[in-house]
Amino acid sequence: MKWILAILAVLGGWLSGAVAGGFAAGLTGFWEIPGCGVGAAFVTVVVAYLAAPSHKLLSTFVVLVVGAVLAWLVLEPSFYPGGRHYRENAYEDTHLPIIATYISAILGFALMVTLNQYAGRNKSFKPPDP
Repeated sequence: MKWILAILAVLGGWLSGAVAGGFAAGLTGFWEIPGCGVGAAFVTVVVAYLAAPSHKLLSTFVVLVVGAVLAWLVLEPSFYPGGRHYRENAYEDTHLPIIATYISAILGFALMVTLNQYAGRNKSFKPPDP
């Protein structure tokens, strides 16, 4: 039951991260597709670590790999959007969305690895010893 809830939490994190990332990118005037990828990847990896009942790093790594494959299937090939911001590059191939997505997922995983090093016996955060 705990693993089912963890999977549901990861899916919910993915959806909310994508929506929040796209909204933030649009609000700041950036292209929404890389924003959605950045938000979805980062939040999904962090939620996978926090929601996993056991084997937190292994679970997070599995989610990272599965997410990377799914992101590749969804985001490749990508094309710059039309409009005044991308006039010279409009509708040309780009790898920006997949690169941004992968970087944010790797940063999220690195953050969770760091957090795992400082987790106490009960998996609560403890500051490093001086």
